Amino acid sequence: MKILILYQGYPRISHTYQSAEANELNKKHQIMIISFDWELLTLSNIHLPYTFNHPIKEMKNIIKFKPDIIHCHYLNNFNICEKLSRTLKIPFTIKSHSFDLLENDFNVPKRYVKQINENKYCLKIIVFPEFYQKLLSFGIHESKLLPMYPTINVKNFINGGDEKNGPHIMSGGAFLPKKNIEGFILLSKKIKERFPDKTITYYSVLENQSYYDEILKLNEIQGNPVNFLTVQPEQMPLEYIKHQWLIYTACPEKKTVGNPLMIAEAQASGVGVIMYKLRDTLDNFVTENGYLYTNDDEVLEIISTDFDSEKRKNAIEIAKERYDIENKIKDIENIWKP
Repeated sequence: MKILILYQGYPRISHTYQSAEANELNKKHQIMIISFDWELLTLSNIHLPYTFNHPIKEMKNIIKFKPDIIHCHYLNNFNICEKLSRTLKIPFTIKSHSFDLLENDFNVPKRYVKQINENKYCLKIIVFPEFYQKLLSFGIHESKLLPMYPTINVKNFINGGDEKNGPHIMSGGAFLPKKNIEGFILLSKKIKERFPDKTITYYSVLENQSYYDEILKLNEIQGNPVNFLTVQPEQMPLEYIKHQWLIYTACPEKKTVGNPLMIAEAQASGVGVIMYKLRDTLDNFVTENGYLYTNDDEVLEIISTDFDSEKRKNAIEIAKERYDIENKIKDIENIWKP
């Protein structure tokens, strides 16, 4: 099968979900990757060939490629997919994430409900399970939706041995205000005061220079409790096993942190997950093997002991079932079958 893949920002380090998906599809299909719109800042060292241009401007090359299917990420690209599919007379699927729904308080799918339901070329919108019922409530037909957790190359992260992970603390994600990195720095200062032997590392990439400079300045003012580090994706599995806990902060005003890939990777790596309770519905994503917190004191109490070994084993097993890119690609391929 020939697949036209539309990605924004490929091959950014922070978009490993795109790289993992493209690599898996490339094993069995002919693919054409078009990356568009978003500036390419910090790039992954390992990536497949791609063209950086708007898909509409690449129509001549797309027609020459003769794709059988269009696969895209982010629901806000529905109109691009619809236009291409109508021109090429081929179907499409879209993999939704979090920002494309939460940043508009679910107004984006409201605009598209009729188009999604009635468009014969739109096969499925792939959506995180947390948002599935919400999209149904807007009137999108069940037949047009496929719930699916974030996907990772699980076997790269699985740390199923009996040995404990290292003792340290980690966090990470795109360097954006919605992550409340300021709050993480202030929390880290408290952690260092109580647990001075723990190293605290924030894994990220440059997204916004002024915000980046602002955060590093705050960290300096607070005594540099956090080490900020950029690491290539293929090196991250070795980084996770150095850590006992992943603390994932989120801005309570912006409310746009969704289902971070780092949490899936941490669960697979045997790292205990502590996430800010931005929404009650995050319980299912973090699972009973992780923790949702509302204040710093709760975090300090949780990390006072090592991650429970039984919870660790359970989280790893859940990660195998939920996030494995090899199995989830098969679910998507089933949609594409004639």
